[in-house]
Amino acid sequence: MTQSQRDRIHQAMIEVVSERGYPETRVVDVISVAGVSRKTFYELFSSKEDCFLAAYDVLLGNLLGDTAHGFESRPGAPWAERVAAGMGELLRHLAEHPDEARFAIVEVLAAGPKALARRDAALRQFTGFLDAGRAETSVELPGITSLSIAGGINELLYSEILHGAASRLPSRLPDLMFWITLPFLGAEGATAERERVRVSMLTATGLQPPSGTA
Repeated sequence: MTQSQRDRIHQAMIEVVSERGYPETRVVDVISVAGVSRKTFYELFSSKEDCFLAAYDVLLGNLLGDTAHGFESRPGAPWAERVAAGMGELLRHLAEHPDEARFAIVEVLAAGPKALARRDAALRQFTGFLDAGRAETSVELPGITSLSIAGGINELLYSEILHGAASRLPSRLPDLMFWITLPFLGAEGATAERERVRVSMLTATGLQPPSGTA
């Protein structure tokens, strides 16, 4: 029963924050959507911030889990293909759950220093998928390469979600893969990866790529 109430409050927090914004969200709004009493809320969470952080942790765990599932679904495949599969899962989740996307990418910036620390930790976890590319390059890349790429991806997600365009995030995958793979594979390899992903996406939707495209 307690876990069910906790889950309902988490979901209500996500819904209310994504609609009203974190600063304007009140505990009374959250408990109204969750269908629980104020007493129950404060038995489970010490404050609005505590509830936000708990919901953020669960959501980020799901997002990283989806990315890892995609990445690990291609054992033995080249790194770029594994990253594309992981990124595809992440973008699809955000597109299908715009409330969660806004909560995790946009509103976290308004939720205080503890939330910002959580965001920073999440970005650093994400770099693990990118750093795996070092095994497939002879270039001696700076240590900040993967964190820089992850931060750039986050900025693109932020811009699209802020403007209500989460639904088009999956269509960004080919260009994102060019950007992700460029430092590791060089311009020629990154161009080939962008085209591979583009053709794969067209094929998956039942469309035929233009003739002469491989």
